[in-house]
Amino acid sequence: MMILVAAALIAQAHVHGDAGTADGKDGSVPMSQLPHPLDGQAPTPKGSMTKLRVGNETSDAYVARPQGKPQGALLVIHEWWGLNDWVKHQSDQLAGQGYLALAIDLYKGQVATDPKQAAALMQAKDEKWGDQVEEAGLEWLKQNVQGAKVATIGWCMGGGESLKASLNDPKDVNATVIYYGMPISDVVKLKTLRGPVLGIWANKDRSITPDKVAAFDKALTEAGIKHEFHAYDADHAFANPSGGRFNGEAAKDAWNKTLKFLDANVRSK
Repeated sequence: MMILVAAALIAQAHVHGDAGTADGKDGSVPMSQLPHPLDGQAPTPKGSMTKLRVGNETSDAYVARPQGKPQGALLVIHEWWGLNDWVKHQSDQLAGQGYLALAIDLYKGQVATDPKQAAALMQAKDEKWGDQVEEAGLEWLKQNVQGAKVATIGWCMGGGESLKASLNDPKDVNATVIYYGMPISDVVKLKTLRGPVLGIWANKDRSITPDKVAAFDKALTEAGIKHEFHAYDADHAFANPSGGRFNGEAAKDAWNKTLKFLDANVRSK
């Protein structure tokens, strides 16, 4: 089921075509070419670092713990910048809502500070390693919130990874949150999801275009996956106040909808 909220900020997507890819071969602008600057003014993180066992190696991750018993857990996946302070702050925000948040690192410790560097890191990302890190993160959360529900959440590149993590390990994921990440339109794959999907989109996004969002909506509907989409009159990466595409009004509304979605689908009752 799709819910598209009608508000001044929000516009409906158009139904058309396949979900496409991140490389722009379908005529859209590749994510690596999107203007997506960073000013680095994120709040200071309040949590701590831990290590995840990934095969014979380890991967650093950021932990934000709530006061008291966790009411659920979130696997948090970074933008193309890497595991920077803004993503850590988002984890702190989720912890403030009562969730245990684990922000993983898909870049093996590297963090970009300019778009060219970020694009290079994203394009060089080890997909197999990233899948293993996501699986290790979900396992860590399961061990630390036994009996509680777990969701994935990510922005930009991490939005696509949030969906991929849920698809790769559906038995361990109760809900999926995607902020303007690359969707898919494979109905067979989407049928494996075991929980609802929240999609946050930007109608001015030149990579994750409204056509791709509409194709994703159609595929989720055909797969029988409960979902709700909210599309804003904003640009890609509008939710990040430390970036050059920030839209405060849209970001606030999207975050409120995210918390409402988590409250309905993740929080312990």
